[in-house]
Amino acid sequence: MRQRPRSSRTASGTTIVRAERLEARHLLAAFVPDDPLFFPGTDAGAAAGYYGQWHLENRLPSSPGLNAGIDAGLAGAWSQGLTGAGVTIGILDDGTQGDHPDLRDAFRNQTSWDFGATAARNRASATRGAPVIDTLGPDGDNHGTAVAGVAAARGGNGIGTTGAAPQAGIAALRVLGRIAGGRSSDEAEAAAIRYQGQTNAAGQPDPFAPVDWSAGVPVRVKNHSYGPEHPFMPSARGTILPALAESAGHGVIHVVSAGNERGTYPTADANKSELNADPNVITVAALGSDGRFADYSSYGANVFVTAPSSSTGMFAISTTDRAGFDRGYNLDPDGTDPFLADVADGDATSTFGGTSSSAPLVSGIMALGVEANPALDVRMAKHLLVRTSRVVDAGNPSWTTNAAGFSFSDDYGFGLVDATRFTQAATEVSSLSPVSTFASPVIRVGERFTRDARELTATYTVPDDAATAPLEAVRVTLNVGNLQTNLRAYRNGSGSGRGAISGDLEAYVTSPSGTRHRLFSNDRFLVGTESQRDRYGVPGARPRATLAWTFTSNAYWGESAAGDWDIELVNTAARSQLVGRTGTWRNVSFQFDTGSIEFGTAATAASVEWSRQVGERETGSKDPVGVSIWLASYGLTADVHTTDGTSSRPRRGRG
Repeated sequence: MRQRPRSSRTASGTTIVRAERLEARHLLAAFVPDDPLFFPGTDAGAAAGYYGQWHLENRLPSSPGLNAGIDAGLAGAWSQGLTGAGVTIGILDDGTQGDHPDLRDAFRNQTSWDFGATAARNRASATRGAPVIDTLGPDGDNHGTAVAGVAAARGGNGIGTTGAAPQAGIAALRVLGRIAGGRSSDEAEAAAIRYQGQTNAAGQPDPFAPVDWSAGVPVRVKNHSYGPEHPFMPSARGTILPALAESAGHGVIHVVSAGNERGTYPTADANKSELNADPNVITVAALGSDGRFADYSSYGANVFVTAPSSSTGMFAISTTDRAGFDRGYNLDPDGTDPFLADVADGDATSTFGGTSSSAPLVSGIMALGVEANPALDVRMAKHLLVRTSRVVDAGNPSWTTNAAGFSFSDDYGFGLVDATRFTQAATEVSSLSPVSTFASPVIRVGERFTRDARELTATYTVPDDAATAPLEAVRVTLNVGNLQTNLRAYRNGSGSGRGAISGDLEAYVTSPSGTRHRLFSNDRFLVGTESQRDRYGVPGARPRATLAWTFTSNAYWGESAAGDWDIELVNTAARSQLVGRTGTWRNVSFQFDTGSIEFGTAATAASVEWSRQVGERETGSKDPVGVSIWLASYGLTADVHTTDGTSSRPRRGRG
């Protein structure tokens, strides 16, 4: 499945660490940036109007319609000495320049790999995963370097910019573009998702070798700032989802950009992308400096959080660019960098953005979270984000408050990420239950859309004894067949043709508590035969005859699953269009993930559940995630024991 950059646990035998007392958190020196391009203004040689790294700490005066004064709350986390030290972030992208002046101290060659190069070339390289294409513009190999800088450009070194995690490590995992060795892009992506620097039977680094998770997990966070070219595209042989489940089950936190397709492409609804729709990832939307969703930012019931990035007419993002004036974004033929064209030796850009930038900002914050609490995994991170993210653009009608009291929006997820609140909450976790999953049987519907039946409904009742903990994610698998495959006969769905295609469908789910939320949107605003040919199949192919897809919704987080779940499937094609191949709703099934988190009083108790051997510090210690170091720093005594955590979550293949 072709991917493109997005610029513009379940486990048995879980281990519980119980901390009986907590002394004051060990004191770390506050991080104070001295990186010249962190600061707004012209002191570093930037042109007048330079906004600095406002997304990290907004030091500019508020201005209606331009600067709402928002940022990702890094100042407070940094003031506590959190920098991401000892945590490595994997950058799954195109090339990341490991010897960049502002990245080289962060670069970790032993956990990096270029999937477009041979194994021999990788093993001989001191900067695996580096850029290899110098083409100007969007076809250049520039994206990964900018993404890496947002997450973890080395802060406090007196040059360039800083990342959200200024002392974290970076692993370059070059997966976009041509793949070497006869592997498919999906196989390479799955290997990159798992890769922890493991070796093969000959003792050589090999990302396609099985991971010995008991040996440690040096890459705890992985960033994915790319997405599919088409909606509802499964990976070949279902390779991606098992890799996500395996790695997430061992403590790897995957952060994914929601996409830049709002208003222009079917993946405007990020729930139509397999990577984004998986509950083992954190899907991130983008927020402009004016405090509203970025005008390109994809949305959906699967979006979890939003983070500052560019938006038309607003501030963009300053980050690392490929070194030198002869390559990188500073040679973009679409326009010269308005602020940094002549500074920093061409090593930085002020024009980056998209959800490609909002995602690594969250990845950097996840690294701070892992430093604050080495037990942090994707489930714990999600529980913390639900409780610490901030409602923005409060008047936006997409906000709803569910029966558990949590506010959720398709545009913003649970709101604007706040690094200070997030990392503080990470230190206060007292327990995280194992996830419990309850799956419905496949419910046969067998109804066809007609002119008189444009809305079809189904209901499933969750038994009381199957819902003993609050909801996390809700997953819904739909199968709709008998869709129109002839675009000439279909025309544009406005009434001049016959039949319906997948883009005419949308669905709403109502929980037993009465929370009604859209599961996925139609894309009727996207019309035109030529573009539809590209959207609803591989280029040049006919639209798919069957929609078979699993969607995720976070809108019911914290509610009870017990009771009646109603789903409405709506066909939005013109009424006169609903003849012939209009779509037959064959079946539907539900999956409910449940679990709970508890907190001690602030800075007075800490005990966390974590999967055994979720990682090790870069000190080389085999102590899983450095937990003994963490406990000692809190003056803790620990009672470690093992409990059984079982799950019925299936390993699902692609659509």
